[in-house]
Amino acid sequence: MEEDSSSARNVAARGFLGVTRKKHRRGEGGDIEGRPRDENNVNHRTRGYSRVAFYSCLLNGVLSATKYGLGLASGSLALKADAVHSLADVISALTVFLGILIADRKTKTFPEGLYKVENLVALLSSLFIFLAAYEIAREAVTGHQAYQIQNLPLVVTGIVFIIVAAFLFSRYELKVGIEVGSPSLVADAKHVTTDILSTVVILIGVLGSFFGYHLDRYAAVIVAGLVAKIGFRILIDSVKVLLEATLDFPTLDGIRKVLEGHPNVKDVISVGGRNSGRYKFVEIAVTMDVRLLREAHEVTSELEEEILDRWPDIDRILIHYEPEKRDSLLVASPLDADDEQPPSMRSRLSDHFGSAPYFVLIRKNVEEGTASLERILKNPFADLKRKRGVRAAEFLNELGVHQVRTRADLEGKGAKYALEALHVDALPTGADTVEQLIAEIEQSCRTDTI
Repeated sequence: MEEDSSSARNVAARGFLGVTRKKHRRGEGGDIEGRPRDENNVNHRTRGYSRVAFYSCLLNGVLSATKYGLGLASGSLALKADAVHSLADVISALTVFLGILIADRKTKTFPEGLYKVENLVALLSSLFIFLAAYEIAREAVTGHQAYQIQNLPLVVTGIVFIIVAAFLFSRYELKVGIEVGSPSLVADAKHVTTDILSTVVILIGVLGSFFGYHLDRYAAVIVAGLVAKIGFRILIDSVKVLLEATLDFPTLDGIRKVLEGHPNVKDVISVGGRNSGRYKFVEIAVTMDVRLLREAHEVTSELEEEILDRWPDIDRILIHYEPEKRDSLLVASPLDADDEQPPSMRSRLSDHFGSAPYFVLIRKNVEEGTASLERILKNPFADLKRKRGVRAAEFLNELGVHQVRTRADLEGKGAKYALEALHVDALPTGADTVEQLIAEIEQSCRTDTI
């Protein structure tokens, strides 16, 4: 036997692992090799932010009742109006809660799920924010009657409590919304921020009225502008998703860098995607340096896993891959010759691989359909007692050889495993001489597609 098959298998395995990435890295509940998401994990997350949306409804109800009670105790019309405003927030929070509950539902009519319902809900929330801005501005402009504030310590304490409670909850809701990528939770958290601003205006108005200064009207106009700005931002973000605007540049650029970092990806043709609710859909086109469909599938699985590790809010990845296109190929073949008869175009091809004294290199021009002799060189490993075939395969790979054509039967031998691991094609040939081999390669140009 020319080479030690077992040792060659180990060498080949090391070479293969050197150009692929370890799979199954996710520990618990992750996506592996492009398989569908763990539905139990998705349902657990859905219950988590559904609970936050319910808390929002509950908080707004308590705040609305508290403001109305303070309004009755103090005689402040602004507090009563703000209680009505908070009641509108309850309605807004309920739409968020209901939107989240049905966003993951899949039906025959909507097999991909109702992801965009969340963005529709966020759009409705922006309308409630605009309504809040209008209410503040209208009260500031049209309110003429001055009210005598009663029970000031109780009212101020109650208003401060409302501000602190609303602020703490808005930070919590915003944090959860960003973590799970829920636009409706983020929108509702920003909406709660408008409540804080309007309540601060009321606190200023209450203190001003108590001391005889009506500062609340001027501050209300400023706050109304800030509230409208927040609503406008949420409105624009929601419309972008509903109209399927592209993903943000940092996400697309990060995905492109992941693709470019894989050793088997030779070119990134395109990276695109769109938002749908709290999920993202990504489409990728790349050129790969692979020979077999199985290898291409392994690479796409590795890419999917790494992308989902970094961006868990991506719901689906579609990767279109193409083989790397080459203008020319370098073909090698083992050659027999000795010192008395130097190698030439008429030299006979060897029936061995690792022990062949020479290798002939032929340049195959794919576009022109021609082949020409490039050079003939000695096999530096021909005299080794073991691993000749493996070393010869590595030697040819270092020379940039893409394909080996040989009369030797490499099936089950170490050279075969090594060539496969190095992504060098090994093909049989019926040619006897270098001239016949060149003719055979030119004939293959008319039938092969590279």
